[in-house]
Amino acid sequence: MGGFSIFLKTKRALNLIIEVRPTTKEGLVMYQNYTTMETALTLQLDFTIPNDHEARLISRFVDSIPTEVLLDETSHTGRPAFHPAMLLKMCLFAYSRSTFSGRKIEQMNEESIPMKWLTGDTSICYKTINNFRSSEQTCIKSD
Repeated sequence: MGGFSIFLKTKRALNLIIEVRPTTKEGLVMYQNYTTMETALTLQLDFTIPNDHEARLISRFVDSIPTEVLLDETSHTGRPAFHPAMLLKMCLFAYSRSTFSGRKIEQMNEESIPMKWLTGDTSICYKTINNFRSSEQTCIKSD
């Protein structure tokens, strides 16, 4: 019974080449070698936004907060947590765009270039966003 084998080759660091070759049970090619133009998927790893964009303002504001305020208590067990500064930048940018749902913030992170710039193109689940927003770490503490 025949099938298809998928071979992944990289030409350069940013290009991924995908070839699909029909094969038989013994691994031999069923057809004569026929190749069309190779499919190349180019990945853009550089996200640039204008210098006067509100995402840069949010980033500068959060970066100006002292680290001892943001890094109050962290767990030393389990999977490493996302940095609170990144999650705060993410939430503030979403709030500036009138987006308050954790799932919509997650979707914005997948689709919006300024949000990707703020998070470093990190994929963050809506549960993580909601846990961060409801944690004691995000509450303002008075003396």
